Amino acid sequence: MQNCCIFGLCSVILLSMYGRRLANFLIGILSIWAIYAILASVFGIPVVFPLTSGDENGVPMWRLLVVRHAVLGSFAFYGIMHLLQGSKEVYPVHFLKTFLFFLGLMGIFFAVGDHFDGTGVQWTDWAIIIFFIWAAAVLHFASATKYRRLFGSR
Repeated sequence: MQNCCIFGLCSVILLSMYGRRLANFLIGILSIWAIYAILASVFGIPVVFPLTSGDENGVPMWRLLVVRHAVLGSFAFYGIMHLLQGSKEVYPVHFLKTFLFFLGLMGIFFAVGDHFDGTGVQWTDWAIIIFFIWAAAVLHFASATKYRRLFGSR
């Protein structure tokens, strides 16, 4: 088997058949969720990914720290890229996959830290972290140089 992904499915076949659709579906769903979360917060309802509202204490602090560090990690990544390679055009999908990757990575760091501090991390939190990493991987493979035309004009 050549060029197979983690789940044993050939990534070349999947990306050529479903890459554009899957990546665009993910982008669309995440965009709709972001609009929903913004509108809900305008009306005083804190929304925690995926669709749960925050309790009386609001959004859990560790999740706020994950988002904060993902933003800082993305900023650092693009800052270092600029210093090393100079300014160059970056596709929006590149920013999305970078941010989702850092969101998953920081989620792992904070979840593992909470686990070792004796705080239990729920399985739903692990599922959300895995979802963000999976979404970043889908966008990464769908936006690779070989597939970059998928996101171009039709």
